[in-house]
Amino acid sequence: MHCAILSNNNPYINLATEEYFLKNSDEEHFLLYINEPCIVVGKHQNLLSEINLPYVIKNKIKLARRISGGGTVYQDFNNLNFSFIHNCPNLDKISFENFTTPVLIALRKMGLNVQFSDRHDILIHEKKISGNAMHVFRKRVLSHGTLLFNADLKNLSNALKNSPQKYLDKSIKSVRSSVTNIANYLTISLTMEQFFQKLFENIIDQLPSTYTRAISQEETAYIKKLSSDKFESWEWIFGYSPKYIFKNSLDILNRSINFELVIENGVIKSVTTDSQPTSIYKHAFEILTNTRHDYHPVLEVLQNDKLITNSSSFNMTEFCDLLF
Repeated sequence: MHCAILSNNNPYINLATEEYFLKNSDEEHFLLYINEPCIVVGKHQNLLSEINLPYVIKNKIKLARRISGGGTVYQDFNNLNFSFIHNCPNLDKISFENFTTPVLIALRKMGLNVQFSDRHDILIHEKKISGNAMHVFRKRVLSHGTLLFNADLKNLSNALKNSPQKYLDKSIKSVRSSVTNIANYLTISLTMEQFFQKLFENIIDQLPSTYTRAISQEETAYIKKLSSDKFESWEWIFGYSPKYIFKNSLDILNRSINFELVIENGVIKSVTTDSQPTSIYKHAFEILTNTRHDYHPVLEVLQNDKLITNSSSFNMTEFCDLLF
């Protein structure tokens, strides 16, 4: 099995590396890597319904979508990611627990009392330290997960603080769990780097016929292109979200106006209200048709409209905030 520590902290490059090895290699792989602060949603999730968009923008947290299912995860430099890519001729025998067992054993060797839950999470004292997801491609399987070592749990909570009641869709919803950091339970003090290296060594000790090799220039070029064309693209990150309806209300002149946005492929297709808003707000809703349902594209449309910018009664920031 090819074992590698990925040196890149770019989540798009690392997600592309997983897909490349899954779909363009006959080798089995074990990968370990760390991403810079980011939120990664499952393939079938509505990204905006999972996150606190204003907080994410303010704190410059990257947004990404992976090819596997499951829920949304927050990652930073004190969270690590593991990936196993296996050849599985008999897909009926695929098991989250079997693929994750080397991680469980490695953590137990460090004195951690970890358990595997029926939601495919790794727990310490009933608190989640790891979520896992899977993707099948032909007779090969990608099984990957996260490990919270000493992540900023306040950032995690704020970044994933959403208002799901505003979003009506059939997407996969994340199940919020009580989380904790591994560092709180270690019997000896370890830095992130020490924990990372020790975990890697403990895992490869269990794997058959392990070897390391450099990722070739040809592979690197393919991975970079896949990252640019797919994983960094708006169409994949936002546009892949299923069709949904966004509902909220707008207070104008002491009256509340309920409105609904219908979004397909990440684009606002129509806006309806339960009563007639004032002319400037009616105009604002109208010009948003066929605009991407994303903060900066919406703001750009409003800022480029003369009626909006010349209106003293229109609060652009408040209006934008109500659309997410």
